[in-house]
Amino acid sequence: MTAANYIFDATADNFAELVIENSRRGPVLVNFWAPWAGPCLKLWPTLEKLAGDYGGRFLLVNVNTDAQKQLAREQGVNSLPTLKVYRHGRIVEQIHGAESETHLRGLIDRHVVTEADVAHARAVRAWREGSLDQALALLAKAHDTHPQHAKTTIDYSKALLQSGALQQAREVFAALPAAERGRGAGAILAMHLDFVVALDNAPGVEQIDANIGSDPTDLMSRYRRAALHLFADEYEDALVQLLAILERDASFRNSAASKAMNAVFELLGHDHPLSTRYRVLMNGVLF
Repeated sequence: MTAANYIFDATADNFAELVIENSRRGPVLVNFWAPWAGPCLKLWPTLEKLAGDYGGRFLLVNVNTDAQKQLAREQGVNSLPTLKVYRHGRIVEQIHGAESETHLRGLIDRHVVTEADVAHARAVRAWREGSLDQALALLAKAHDTHPQHAKTTIDYSKALLQSGALQQAREVFAALPAAERGRGAGAILAMHLDFVVALDNAPGVEQIDANIGSDPTDLMSRYRRAALHLFADEYEDALVQLLAILERDASFRNSAASKAMNAVFELLGHDHPLSTRYRVLMNGVLF
């Protein structure tokens, strides 16, 4: 197919169908332009080329703002050219001006489905269907093929951990950039991995509780107790122990308590009542 198969002109009458509805299936890049604007004319050959290069992984929709003034106002266009990416029925990113092809590829790549995304989704589907061995094989292959795909690396490490291959899980996870290890799913997995390591060769829960009772400054026992609470979905009890560690030694285990608390906030959601309450308490200790 040629680029023309993936390029459309929108009006107020068909904008909802062309842009909003199609954005629920994949990214739609809307080019707001005018025939008198030189930068728009300069940008067009690049957009047309990209539509052909990506072969339908995004749709390019043009809106002539001279003919569609009201539509342009409704979409918040106040300069030309303006490019807006629509996904899942809403604007997810926008840029103004005639940017370079490299810049535009970066914009598009942040929203199109890649081969790595497809491979990752196939592996996750197998995992959800109960086939951990198949998921491990698919994740290993996807990780080897797309080592920079953070979601694949995180889920591969997670699957290895679930299978009992702790050391390999840690090695795979360690290869992630620090920024990925410290946020979102990466932060949650980092907490789980460290908790599993902390519980290796640990005494039973009764002994851990006895240790804390006899010595409230036994931070390792508190950390292990937090791990056991978390694995039992007892989130507030885990946060209580982590806060107690933080109050006594914020640097314990390379700042493990604050990292784990932030990971619990990620797990629960930042608007969860426990997240709101304990973030204030944590910040009160740290700052």
